[in-house]
Amino acid sequence: MQENNQRNSRKKLNALILLVAFTAILLIVSTYAWFSTQKNVTLSGLEGKVNVAEGLQISLDALNWANSIDLSKTEDYFAQTNKDLQLDGTEGKEKMTLEHPYANRTNIIPGELLPASTTAQDEEGIGLADLNFYRGENTEGIKLAVGNTALTNDKTSGFYAIDFFLQNSSAATATKNDILQLTGNSVVSLKTTSKATTGLQNTLRVAFAIFDYDTAKATQVTVNETPNQSQILEATTGAARKITNVAIWEPNASGAALKEGGEPAGTGDAIATYAAHVTYIVQNNNRVTFSEADRTAFGLTSNRFAADSAIPTYALTKKALSTSADKTKEIADIYNWDTAAATAGLARQFTLQTPNTGVSHTTGAGVDKNINYDDTQGAVKLVSAKDGKADFSIEPGKYVRMRMYIWLEGQDVDCINYASLGGNVKIDVGLSKPGTTTVTGGGERP
Repeated sequence: MQENNQRNSRKKLNALILLVAFTAILLIVSTYAWFSTQKNVTLSGLEGKVNVAEGLQISLDALNWANSIDLSKTEDYFAQTNKDLQLDGTEGKEKMTLEHPYANRTNIIPGELLPASTTAQDEEGIGLADLNFYRGENTEGIKLAVGNTALTNDKTSGFYAIDFFLQNSSAATATKNDILQLTGNSVVSLKTTSKATTGLQNTLRVAFAIFDYDTAKATQVTVNETPNQSQILEATTGAARKITNVAIWEPNASGAALKEGGEPAGTGDAIATYAAHVTYIVQNNNRVTFSEADRTAFGLTSNRFAADSAIPTYALTKKALSTSADKTKEIADIYNWDTAAATAGLARQFTLQTPNTGVSHTTGAGVDKNINYDDTQGAVKLVSAKDGKADFSIEPGKYVRMRMYIWLEGQDVDCINYASLGGNVKIDVGLSKPGTTTVTGGGERP
């Protein structure tokens, strides 16, 4: 990290590195797909570090700004206030925690990690106060019943949702927003390598949501105005604040099995890096019906995908929900992603797909297969979940509220009973804000 910071400094790049790791221990279940009908996941805690380089700072509460935050020691972080606070902001005996980081706000720290699904697009995340997540119950092979409502945004939901605040000290006179990138040290892996054959590491998603602020209180989010905590919170939180953009990262989305050293693994070889889809799933759950457009975009010659294939995911939308008039409504085929998908309540989930070899090896998977985003930082720019193309960026010279979501995508083809045998998942996430850099095949990027 020190070497990276030195390199960034030499290049005069402003960078934020966010490292988050958590461990999930998964227990055996008996469902076929969407293994959410059993209590199958327990968590041993959230660990990780947040490191901030030149030009940016990060905070969990808009009060304690730091260059580094250890999420496994948040008691030390919140102790910087030198006083106890009640959840309504008044002084008292209740100290802030990662679950309750500031007045009148609760992060979601689940007791178990369960499959959920979202596109995070318009009316599913963008324009709302939180992402809409849905959970289905596998009733018969490829059938799915989805219930009457979206998941409740609380600790029973089975996904993480954690607020962060960024202080972006780029010149407020800048004419362009600062694009956020995913850094090369971002990775999802299984700490227990003997469980890596299950494919669990291929089902996770990490989303970043940017919120608007009260434009009538713009000075309260302007860095040069040096606002205090209450001013920042007043301008960026509350029921009126809505999500303006979302980016979703889909790790381990492509790539073949590799031996130690990076050579392709053959039959009987010891595998160091597992493929994007494990052999069991390719052979036994390879039943997706792709649209012709998706087959073309992802370079698929048929409806069958290979172990190393990057493929799209069609997530649940509100159209999949049962109604008071039809409480038995169900999706007849959760893997039919052709023209009937939208009517059934499924929509394409636009993500930044990175290979099993890591973010720094991204050359553009899936729909972006002809674009190389890889720069000298080994970072890849995030894209909007709205269309998979628009930039994901933050305003210069502003305080920005973001919310990070971590979940198992139930509609991922790897999210079946076999995957539930995995365990000890580790997630490291890095975000960087580059200066002007020349990238291969992409020209000059601001």
